[in-house]
Amino acid sequence: MTIANRLYAGFAFILLLLAITTIIGTYQVGEIDKTLVRVNEVGSEKQRFAINYRGSVHDRAIALRDLVLVEQTSERPPLRELIAKLKNDYAKSQQGMQQIISDEQLVNSEEKSLLAAIAQIREQGLESAAEVESLLQSDQRQQAQDYVIRELGPIYAEWLNRINDFIDYQEASISKGTQGVMDRSENFATLMWWITAFAIIAGGLVAWRIVVRLTHKIGGEPEEAAEVLQKIADGDLTVETRSKYKGSMMDDVNTMVRRLQGLLKEVNESTNTLVDASTELSETADNNQKLVIEQQEQTTQGATAIHQMSQTVREVAQHTEEAAQLADDTDKETVNGSREVEATVRSIEELAKQVESASAVIGELSDNTAEINKVLEVIEGIADQTNLLALNAAIEAARAGEHGRGFSVVADEVRALANRTQDSTRSIQSLIETMRGSATNAVDVMEQGRQKATESVEQARRAGESLQSVNTSVAKMSDMNAQIATAAEEQTAVAEEINQNFTSITEAAEQAAAGSEQISEASRELRELAKRLNKGMKRFKIS
Repeated sequence: MTIANRLYAGFAFILLLLAITTIIGTYQVGEIDKTLVRVNEVGSEKQRFAINYRGSVHDRAIALRDLVLVEQTSERPPLRELIAKLKNDYAKSQQGMQQIISDEQLVNSEEKSLLAAIAQIREQGLESAAEVESLLQSDQRQQAQDYVIRELGPIYAEWLNRINDFIDYQEASISKGTQGVMDRSENFATLMWWITAFAIIAGGLVAWRIVVRLTHKIGGEPEEAAEVLQKIADGDLTVETRSKYKGSMMDDVNTMVRRLQGLLKEVNESTNTLVDASTELSETADNNQKLVIEQQEQTTQGATAIHQMSQTVREVAQHTEEAAQLADDTDKETVNGSREVEATVRSIEELAKQVESASAVIGELSDNTAEINKVLEVIEGIADQTNLLALNAAIEAARAGEHGRGFSVVADEVRALANRTQDSTRSIQSLIETMRGSATNAVDVMEQGRQKATESVEQARRAGESLQSVNTSVAKMSDMNAQIATAAEEQTAVAEEINQNFTSITEAAEQAAAGSEQISEASRELRELAKRLNKGMKRFKIS
């Protein structure tokens, strides 16, 4: 059951107790009101009519006594008027009594019996009064007096007794009803006290239960929980909460903080590693760019040397022709030819060394590109891990709800940086693969040039040997000159081919330089991204 439902249930229980108390109170007050109405209105009204009965009967008895005692006839009319008036008063009270007892709910059997007895004696009283009046009309005053004493007096006395019995019954009934009202009121007050006490205890238990459940669910005071969550929202993950309730919100917050601390430590370490790797990559890219520039310069020098070699070969051919035409200067030209051949050998050997050095530099460039590729693989792995960590951080931030919105933004930024890092890494890898292919081609071309240079050296040496043979045998000079001319032509063709290859190598070196510049730019951008990520991580305090 949720907290809201528990609160609703608790308040509904309190309201139910209040409604029950109100219903019982209303019912009891209604019963008391009915009893009071019956006692104060009906009972008092009956008693008042009965008292009127008694007054009328008592006064009529006195008036009848006076009526038979007066001697003068002229004194009787006022008494007769009084008797008539009292009789009329009795009739009015009797009419009111009849209206009350006409409602069966307002009269009981005992009251009916008492009223029937009063009605019976009333008839006897009226008959005895009529007898007295008849005796007086017959001028039998003494007989009337005797009749009043002997008959009318006992009847009126019994009449008054029965009326008094009814009055006493009403008084006892009123007293009993009043006592019942008092007892009911006392019982009602006691019941209300018990209900109130039960409501207070039940309400207290419900409130205590709700407070206990809330405390167990939150794990502490709501103010403390709000303060802790605010600190976490501000990036302070060093906050510690102590909750003795396992599985409470505060306990879950502790677990979340510990997990976030571990996650952010991993992200921070990955960020630092990314910064170091990007810095190393940038330095490697810069060094690679320098090496490419050096390679480009050496390639240019090699092309120049090849061009010089081509010119030298042409000069050798010219000298060979001159040697054929000037046989008489054979010795002198042979010496010059030997010197030129030796210079050519040295130039070709130097060229071979330069070509071999350029090949080594390009091979080193290829190895460096392999190392850069490894670094890029490390960076891509770091970016993947960063993306995964950012995804986990976004999930944890979603679990934190509203308080984790700021951390979710940072996690999204981290994921965006990781994605950009991956894109940049892939671009760099593509450029490096292109550069490696170009470097491999350059190495192949260099190897071919070196082989050609070796062949040229061998050819130059053979030319030297031929010149030495010329020194020993002038007769064979023409043949040797022809061989030298042929070799010179071949060397010219080879030099031209090497020159073209060096042109291709130069173009490849330029492309490698451009790729190296892109690598340097990408590595610098990666380093800036890593610094931004590291700066974003510093918002969180984890130790």
